[in-house]
Amino acid sequence: MKQPVRRRQPSQARARTTQLLIFETAARILEEEGLERLNTNRLAERSGFSVGTIYQYFANKQAIVQALMRHEQEKMLAEIRKSLMTGAIEATPMDASPRVRAVVRAILGAFGGRQRARKILIERALQLGQHRSLEHPLATLTALLTSGSVASDQGGAFTLTEIDAFVLTQAVAGAIRAALARDRRLLKQIAFEDALVGLIDGFPWNRSASSKASPSRSSA
Repeated sequence: MKQPVRRRQPSQARARTTQLLIFETAARILEEEGLERLNTNRLAERSGFSVGTIYQYFANKQAIVQALMRHEQEKMLAEIRKSLMTGAIEATPMDASPRVRAVVRAILGAFGGRQRARKILIERALQLGQHRSLEHPLATLTALLTSGSVASDQGGAFTLTEIDAFVLTQAVAGAIRAALARDRRLLKQIAFEDALVGLIDGFPWNRSASSKASPSRSSA
């Protein structure tokens, strides 16, 4: 007796497509109209889905906001991983380290370049005490930078100590959050991108090997 053929269910692909469209619509609403206008009715109106369809995926507005934040963070991390771990990256005349430029652009281009939406999502996470959700991409980057899998533009690989990786990721994240708080238009300026490239490129990468062997400083 023949075994029944297992067929791939198209509903999973459709469900993922629906989720992505909901995320895209929610991000546009946050960017163009603000958090107060993001609700299931407005989301249904702008996405073309019914309110019932949206409730099939998300229980409420807060669930949408949290899922959107995770989605955008994972997209950003995927782009950063690609820049850090792949082989040669085409250099530009102005960049000694094109890989650094690619990483900075992945960070600044997160959330589809929608800096108002980005600010709203970060502020919402802080209001709800969800600091760990904001630390997730930083912790992931710290682990990546200490893993020995980060490619060098000159060949080989870099490995930072955990402390060096922590300091570097927090410095970049702090500059971005400060810019969002002060004037989010800064994140769209090439001068801001250049400053972040300079910060990362000027970091003492060659200190990683020696600092591992350095004894901890003790208090007097």
